[in-house]
Amino acid sequence: MFFFVDNIEDYDLKKIGPEIENHNYFPEKCNVTLAKVISKKLIKVKVWERGAGLTKACGTAACATAVAANINGLIDKKTDIEFALGRLSITIDQDNSIHMKGPVSDITNIEINI
Repeated sequence: MFFFVDNIEDYDLKKIGPEIENHNYFPEKCNVTLAKVISKKLIKVKVWERGAGLTKACGTAACATAVAANINGLIDKKTDIEFALGRLSITIDQDNSIHMKGPVSDITNIEINI
């Protein structure tokens, strides 16, 4: 579920994210994305990911936001989706396939001795 808003900072995603995620309309839960279209080439987003909470980035949300914005004429076929820690470039090609490009980072390293 995503919402195009005038200012993503006007909403407390830590509060409304779990409320929407767990609403009975979504028996399997859902992600919640707040998106602000800055220009035809840039959208800023914040994501509450089901089961994980507030996330630093979400490729699925980036792709879904770009497609919805494009269908509604808000952006071109190529745009950047900006998260708090960086950007992903999303391209929708002539066959309506979605391509995502961006950096990869380690969030944590875990060592398990068996």
